[in-house]
Amino acid sequence: MPLVLAHRGANKVAPQNTIPAFRKALEFNADGIETDVHLCKDGEIVVCHNYTVDETSNGKGLIDELTLAQLKAMDFGSYFNNDFSNTTLPTLSELLDVVKDMSLINIEIKPPKKNNDLVKKVVEEINKYGIVKNSIVSCFDPECVRMVKEFDSNVKTALLYENDDLGREIMNFGVAKYCKQLNVDAAHPHRKLITYNDVVELHNLGMAVNPWTVNLEEEIIRLTEWGCDALISDVPDYCRKILESIK
Repeated sequence: MPLVLAHRGANKVAPQNTIPAFRKALEFNADGIETDVHLCKDGEIVVCHNYTVDETSNGKGLIDELTLAQLKAMDFGSYFNNDFSNTTLPTLSELLDVVKDMSLINIEIKPPKKNNDLVKKVVEEINKYGIVKNSIVSCFDPECVRMVKEFDSNVKTALLYENDDLGREIMNFGVAKYCKQLNVDAAHPHRKLITYNDVVELHNLGMAVNPWTVNLEEEIIRLTEWGCDALISDVPDYCRKILESIK
């Protein structure tokens, strides 16, 4: 059976990429989590999906132009539900304190808009917490993925792709061939872009296949039957329920 990774935590029942969402993922018996990271202005690794805080907080601005103190003063919960008012944006360190013992921690690096040390600092944090074996760093940017291996070849990496120009280039070239060329440990495709043949070819090369936003019963069953290694889901509790019903 594939692992179940809670996408941005259990984001349907708590504000995405916050400690309450990751604690809910643990309550739902998810095997792991997926999260997104950036560097803020003073060089701390923070957890947030977007490059700005506008949509998920009561503040405004680009994360890389805000200090950690400024970010911590914002409310990242009330937009979701008043029950989560005054929820703060977590640092990667605060997140890892909660999830470090999970089976697979998927850290997605958001490609920096400006040159900074995000990739290096993520690799350092993984080593600091001793989670090299149960973590994987993913990114849509092949160059960021290459850089991870340059800093530490033992840290597992994954190439994310979707239906955009780069994603179509990857699929036209051949997913397995592209991933082999990039020396990644896994492919992280959008759920609609993976084929059974891709799974077979990637597995033959020793690479895992972990599609994302797998939320519907038919998708959960199909991708499980194809042998995917992990399912990244917005509804980890539902995903777990479906998997248990098809054991």
